[in-house]
Amino acid sequence: MCQITRERLRNYSKIKQQVENQLERLVRMKNEELIPALKMGDESKRNPGASDRMANAVIRRITYQEQIEASMEANLAEMDAIRAAIAAMADPMEQEVINMRYIDCEGYRHTPWREVALNIYGDDDEKQIRAVQRLHASALDNLCGKEDADE
Repeated sequence: MCQITRERLRNYSKIKQQVENQLERLVRMKNEELIPALKMGDESKRNPGASDRMANAVIRRITYQEQIEASMEANLAEMDAIRAAIAAMADPMEQEVINMRYIDCEGYRHTPWREVALNIYGDDDEKQIRAVQRLHASALDNLCGKEDADE
């Protein structure tokens, strides 16, 4: 059975984006914990509502952190497994194609073939695009193993 499938590679960018979004949300929530104290300065001692807002912000962050902990660990493990499988590939050109297409892409969109061809061959004409696509197909076969790729 193929361990690293095309579908797992395609999902990498979605997983990566989800992890980044969750981490950004945690940072915002941590900042919200500090905002009442920063706004109130020394007045927070005289205004008990500031400490209530701060406590509520801490509780919201901790609750969110607990909610995402299992999925975050699973997502990070999946990303590590995919990167390890790519790093274990024998052909550095195949590694580069897979990394550019799926790992180094921006947001949810995979790197276009034209851009991959330009980065690898310095040209993005149809001949280089087809060569990159052949490298990609070979890389997928090698990630799965030849005998598993036919299933």
